[in-house]
Amino acid sequence: MKEVVLDIVNCCENRISVVEELITGAYYATATLDASLAEAAEERAKLKISLQEILARNCSLRRKDFNTLMQIIVSESEMKKSRLEEERKYIRQALTEYIDEQKQLVSSLRQQLVDFVHRQGDKDALEETINKIKTAYQRKGLQVFAQLRDFHVRLEVCWKEEREINGKLRSLVSRGESLRLEDLRQFPTVRIHQEREVVRRLRRPEVGRLVAHS
Repeated sequence: MKEVVLDIVNCCENRISVVEELITGAYYATATLDASLAEAAEERAKLKISLQEILARNCSLRRKDFNTLMQIIVSESEMKKSRLEEERKYIRQALTEYIDEQKQLVSSLRQQLVDFVHRQGDKDALEETINKIKTAYQRKGLQVFAQLRDFHVRLEVCWKEEREINGKLRSLVSRGESLRLEDLRQFPTVRIHQEREVVRRLRRPEVGRLVAHS
């Protein structure tokens, strides 16, 4: 009976280990992307300084106006990163809870099996109980893995967008003495912001007329 019990425990631990490996792999892949995002942020800070210096020389652009334009350029990107950080906190908590519960599971399971051996209980009933436990925890482990995997995908998309923005900023910096304020205003996010602002202003008279006739 003792050998049978140990086989059951080992089977349970092996199934949990498979899920652990999936989670660990997804976690380290996320950590690699974090390093890449940090590098992109560092590069952007340098590009921002270079752009500000070039535009200050070429067209006497004030720092305040430059910062406003840069904020428009990176605002959407910063919001995405902020949401990802909130998601990261949630996933980290879920991962911590899963690991803690897993440790408690193995400890509790071993104790239950020791008690079972001493009492010479029913093997089928024991297997049924253990299967319920390991299935539940495997399911939760796969859920944590799925959360990590989806987070990794969103993080990768964010990184690609960061690289794209930095690439456009590098292109502007390379203009050197020919760089003008209008070039910065033609940045896609700035142009979209300006178009939205025009639409918003055009709607004001319409809103005013509606209020006046209400």
